[in-house]
Amino acid sequence: MRVAVLGAGLQGSCTALELARRGVDVDLLDRADTPMTGASVRNEGKIHLGYVYANDPTRRTARTMIEGALEFAPLLRRWLGEAVDDLAVSEPFVYVVHRESLLDPAAVELHFADCHAAAVEILDGREPDYLGGDPRVPPRRLPDARVSAMFDPATVAAAYATSELAVEPRSLARLVVRAVNADDRVRFRPRTEVRAVTRLDDGVVVHTDLSDDRYDHVVNALWDGRLAVDETAGIPAERPWLYRLKYFVRLWPTTSLPSMTILLGPFGDVVTYDDGSAFLSWYPASRLGTSAELRPPSWPAELDGVPGKEVLAGILDGLTEIAPAVGDLTAADLDGGRVLGGVIYAHGHTDIDDPASVLHERHEIGPESHGRYHSVDTGKLTMAPRFARIVADRIVGDGSP
Repeated sequence: MRVAVLGAGLQGSCTALELARRGVDVDLLDRADTPMTGASVRNEGKIHLGYVYANDPTRRTARTMIEGALEFAPLLRRWLGEAVDDLAVSEPFVYVVHRESLLDPAAVELHFADCHAAAVEILDGREPDYLGGDPRVPPRRLPDARVSAMFDPATVAAAYATSELAVEPRSLARLVVRAVNADDRVRFRPRTEVRAVTRLDDGVVVHTDLSDDRYDHVVNALWDGRLAVDETAGIPAERPWLYRLKYFVRLWPTTSLPSMTILLGPFGDVVTYDDGSAFLSWYPASRLGTSAELRPPSWPAELDGVPGKEVLAGILDGLTEIAPAVGDLTAADLDGGRVLGGVIYAHGHTDIDDPASVLHERHEIGPESHGRYHSVDTGKLTMAPRFARIVADRIVGDGSP
C-alpha cells in the first residue's frame, strides 16, 4: 500500500509515522524545506484540557480536547520513544477571569468542574501520561490575597490554578523531524506544492507543481491550504470558516512570569517554558488579519521594524493591565525577542468577542473520509496525534496491512 500525506506539520507528520508503524509506505509532501515549519511551531503549544472552551455549554468541545490531551503523550511516545520526556514544557496554567469576560467566575467554575469530571471519567482509573502533569487534580480558585499579589484586581475577577500544560513547539518539532527522517517507510518530499487531487474508485491522484502521482489513499493534512485542495476533489466546504492571523512575542526573559490564560473573550496568554523561553500574546494587538477565502493571503510570518515594535508594545501594554509583572520586563529581557505570526483556522464567520460565535466551539473536527481520500481538520495542536491514529485505523485497520 502506498499513501500520500499532504502537509508535514504535526498532523501530517504524526499521520505518516503512524501509517509507517503499521507497515505502509508514505510520501509526506510539503512546500517547505523541512517538516514542522508552519503553524505547528507558531503557537503556544497548549495541550488543552478543555478549560478555555467555557462558552460551549454542551461541553462537547471540552470533552473533545480532553480526549486528545490524554492521548497526546502516549501516542507521541510510540513514535518518538522516551525522548518525549525531554520535551520543554510550561509551568501549569493559571486561568484568569477578566472583569469583562463573557462568563462570570461562577459559570467558569461550573465549566471547570465539568472538565475535571470528564478527565477522570475518560481516564477510568488509568494513570495519566500528560507531560508530567496530572489532569486528575481539579482546578483550584486562588485566594484573593494571592490574586491581588499576582494580578491587577481592577481587571481580574478571579484566578484558578490548573494542571494544564503546554509543550514548547520547537522542541516538539525537533523530535518529530528526527523521527520522520529516521523512518525508512516515510519519504519526505520537500518544496512540493499540491495543486489538486483527483479521486478515483481505486485510488487518488495528487497533482503537484512537479508531477502527477497515483496513490492507494491520500490524507489531506494541510492547514491553510486544505479547503482549496478539498474543493479540487469535489468536496466543497459546507460551513463558513475564518482564517485569523495572530502574532505573538517569543523571548527569553529573566523576569519571572506566570503561565496564564485570560478568560473569556479577546484577551491573551503568557506561557513560560522550562527551557527559559516565553510566549506572549494579547489578542487586540496580536490579531492583524482575517480572511474567509479558500486560501488566506500570504501574510508575513515575522514582523520587524516599526510594525514589529508596535505589535510588541500593544502586547506588553495589554498584558501589563492584567499581570503587572509583564511591565517589569527589562530592555535586556526584550532584547532578541521576535514577533512571529501564525494562521488560525476555525469554523465561523464572527470573532471571539461575539458570545454566539462558533469559534468558541471546536468539537466538529477530525478526519472526514470520502472513499480513499481523507481530509483532517485538526482544530487544535492537541488533537493531532489522536486524529493521526483515527485516520490510520480507517486506512489499514487496527493491525498491520
